[in-house]
Amino acid sequence: MQWEKLDNSERIAPLTPSGATDVLLDDAARMSAIEWSLRGLFGAWGYAEVIPPIFERYETLVAGGIHPDWVYRFADPSGEVLALRPDLTTQVARVVATRLRGQPKPLRLFYIGNVVRRPKPSKGQRMEFSQGGIELIGSSEPAADAEVVALAIEALLRLGIDDFQVNLGQSDFFRGIVEGTSLTESQIATIRERLDRKDKGALEHFLSDLELPDGRSRWIVECLNLCGGEEILDRSFELVDSATSKAAVENLGEIYRILEDYHLTDRVIIDLAEVRGLGYYTGMMIEGFSRSVSTTILEGGRYDKLVEKFGYPCPAVGCALDIPRLGSILQKGESSQPSAVDALVRFRPPQRREAYALAAALRTGGQRVELEVTDRDEEEAIAYARQKKIKQLITVEAAGTRIREVTPNDSGEVRTWKD
Repeated sequence: MQWEKLDNSERIAPLTPSGATDVLLDDAARMSAIEWSLRGLFGAWGYAEVIPPIFERYETLVAGGIHPDWVYRFADPSGEVLALRPDLTTQVARVVATRLRGQPKPLRLFYIGNVVRRPKPSKGQRMEFSQGGIELIGSSEPAADAEVVALAIEALLRLGIDDFQVNLGQSDFFRGIVEGTSLTESQIATIRERLDRKDKGALEHFLSDLELPDGRSRWIVECLNLCGGEEILDRSFELVDSATSKAAVENLGEIYRILEDYHLTDRVIIDLAEVRGLGYYTGMMIEGFSRSVSTTILEGGRYDKLVEKFGYPCPAVGCALDIPRLGSILQKGESSQPSAVDALVRFRPPQRREAYALAAALRTGGQRVELEVTDRDEEEAIAYARQKKIKQLITVEAAGTRIREVTPNDSGEVRTWKD
């Protein structure tokens, strides 16, 4: 095949698209290890994996509560509008409603996959990243909410991440405060945004121009102070007279007491100013933070109305962990990068069969082995092994096999292989 030669004016810069990342070498190995850990843990708790497609019908995502501004959409050759998924929970809800509604409940499902989101118009926003998530579908009990929180916490601890906390909120607490008022959706969105930013001055200024029933403005501002331990539950219950808000506090109290039985409340903060969300949360909400990164590592909550949007009324709760951010935390905690390879086996063509058999035997025994495929000499091979932190250089010769322990600064001990 002849490739057309391009002149300089037609050359393109092979740059990664803005908002996308090439995950390479040690970072890729770290991400794979995180995924392996999550798969093992989710399976141990009785969750089964689902693998939805990377693209979805655009109308399905929007019907599920995904904001159109999040979505990259395109038309297929037939003219149908499709979109790259910005979220997997909506896809799981669609799968449950259309493919799994006959399965015994509750359904415990998990996924690990990439999502693609249109970034906000600010520098450094990610377009694509991977998530590992769980969905517990078919139970509205507080025990189901608590299980999702407990499993998320155990996932972080199992990875060796210790500097984190999980904020526990309840969407109905804020919903109860604003219900029955004349607030528009736009005004409520502004209040939620300022609560989320913990911007008391801007919140009070905005509320001062609104005509709210007695006490409502004070309740909204006081949400900023409803963050802490179990004592927050009593304070928030006494603060409001909304039946919806009081029921939300009682629900949160039940979840918290179950987490006490898991011995995990030391990781949990009650936060009733937690009002963000994708639009489908109907109860408990969770958000996880680590001191090692400046943004969330875990998000989720209860979404009892989402599956119903696809024709199958069914309560559900779930959460998703941000795998690249977990990888960043683990990278910061590493004092040195481990080697991805235990041994490099080199040989001359007459000893190729013996070298291949030796490498296969070592791999069967659990070692990670590279075979030499260049013509470099032993000193060059040692330099290569040092660069990659390979522990051993094994040379297969007619006279026998030599093993050289590779150290950072010296030539290393040489010993003879014993069959």
